[in-house]
Amino acid sequence: MAKTEDEILRELISKWVPLALEYSEGAPGLTKIYVYAGSEIGHVYANAFFEQEGSVRYPNQLRGVEASNERVVAVQRFLRNDLRVAEAQFDEAGVPRPTQYRIIYDLVSRQLDMQMSHELLYSNHPTKILEEGPEDWLDGRLEKLFGHTPGDFDA
Repeated sequence: MAKTEDEILRELISKWVPLALEYSEGAPGLTKIYVYAGSEIGHVYANAFFEQEGSVRYPNQLRGVEASNERVVAVQRFLRNDLRVAEAQFDEAGVPRPTQYRIIYDLVSRQLDMQMSHELLYSNHPTKILEEGPEDWLDGRLEKLFGHTPGDFDA
């Protein structure tokens, strides 16, 4: 029997948030965990980000944890695999797949917020790529590694 959309999303969150918590265990000054995943035509991206001491950091920038490339890539692989499972479940249930997942888990209040989108934001964009999703979502709070900052290309 096919799962409902809510069941699929709850299952996804129940995998993603603990994975990010496990990765960040022991990091000092941690207040929030962000999980971003995007899935558009022929491309998926997923990563966790961490608010530590007032700054949002990529997983390899998190202080107080073993943040090797191998460990970061493993987390991203788990996130993407969970996303693919959820997408297959959405297809089986006949439910449209979200194209974007934005999860915030506040470690202080223990509150969880999840927002989704079903719009294609990057596949049809002339210059942007899916990896810019978290930079766009956390506008100005996450260092731009993929996108450009306004003025970068000004002469």
